[in-house]
Amino acid sequence: MGSVKSRAASHNVCMQRQRSAPRWSRLARAGTLFGLIVQLLISGCAQGPAAPVLTPPERNAPGSADYLLESSDKYYSDLRATLPGVDNPATRANLERLIRTPIAEWLPHSLDVTAGTIRQDIARAQAANSIPMFVAYNIPGRDLQGESGGGLDGAESYRQWIQGVSREIGGNPAIVIVEPDALAHATEMDEAGRTARLALLGVAYAELQHNPNTAVYLDVGNSTWVDPARVAELLRVVSPTRPVAGISLNVANRRPEAEIRSYATRIEQAYGHELYVMIDDSVNGAVHTADLVDWCNPAGQKVGRVPDTRFDRNATVEYAFIKTPGQSDGRCGTSDTPAGEFDRKLLLDQLSD
Repeated sequence: MGSVKSRAASHNVCMQRQRSAPRWSRLARAGTLFGLIVQLLISGCAQGPAAPVLTPPERNAPGSADYLLESSDKYYSDLRATLPGVDNPATRANLERLIRTPIAEWLPHSLDVTAGTIRQDIARAQAANSIPMFVAYNIPGRDLQGESGGGLDGAESYRQWIQGVSREIGGNPAIVIVEPDALAHATEMDEAGRTARLALLGVAYAELQHNPNTAVYLDVGNSTWVDPARVAELLRVVSPTRPVAGISLNVANRRPEAEIRSYATRIEQAYGHELYVMIDDSVNGAVHTADLVDWCNPAGQKVGRVPDTRFDRNATVEYAFIKTPGQSDGRCGTSDTPAGEFDRKLLLDQLSD
C-alpha cells in the first residue's frame, strides 16, 4: 500500500505543478528559453516510457486440486515411527503437521520408469482427486559430482528416460520439477558440457510440456547463484522457439522469501515474460534464513510452512515441499548420513523451535 500512496502523492504534486504552468508559459511565449527549461525541471512530471506489462506464456497445466499426500510412502512411515520418542510439545506438533503435508516424489534413477512409481502415484491421486508432484533428477553429471552426484551415463540414456517419464504421465494431471540445480550448474561447466547440458534440459522441457495436463517447472537454482539476466539467456537456449512458462526456485535451499520473490521478478524482467514460479519452502523455516550460508545440512535450518497444500493453476507463485525434510544433503554439516537418506536426528533438529 505504501508504494501506491507514494505514486498517488507524486501524481497530485505533478497535477498541482501542471496547473501553475501558465506563469511559466508566458516566459516561453516571450521566447525565454531559460524559462522553458526551468519549467520542465521544476515540474518533475516528465515520465519515461511505461514499463511493459509482462504476461505469462501459455502453458499446459492440470486443474486446481490438492497435492497428493502419499501417506503410505516409507518416508511417512519413518515420520510416524519418530512420533513416540518426541516429548517436546512444540516439536511433536510440528512433526504431526509434517505428517499431514504433501511432499514431492523424487523419481527413481533407474532407466526403466515402468516399474510402478509414476503409475502408482497417478492411480492414488485419481482416487483421492489430487495431483502428484514429481521431481526429475537424473541428468548426466548431476550435482557436478557433489554429494548428490550421479545421474544417467549419457545423453541418449537420459533422452530415453525422460521420454519414458513423459509417456507414463501421459494425459494425467501432474506437476514436474525438472532437474534441480542443473541449469545453474551449467554456468560452471566448460562450453561443450554446458551446450550438452542445456540441450538435454531442452529435451526434458519439450517432452513434458506437450502433455496436456502437466505443469512443468524448470529449476533455475537459488537466489544467490546466477545473475537473473544470465538465467534469462539460458532459458532462451533451453527453449528457443517457445518461452519457458514455469521455473522452480530454492529447492533444498534456505533463502528469505522476499529475496526469492525479488529474484524471480528480476528473471522475469530480463526474460520479457511473467513466469509461473514454484518455490520450495520445505527447509526454509528458520527466522534468519539468510544467515545459513552453508548449503549442506547447516545447523539452524528449520522445516518451513506452506500457506496451503493445493495447486492453483491460475496462481503465478506457488509454494510446496519439494525437498524432503529430514533427508540428508550428504555426510556434511550436522549429518553423517549419505545424501538422500532419512536422518532422524536431523529431522528433529529441523522441527525444534
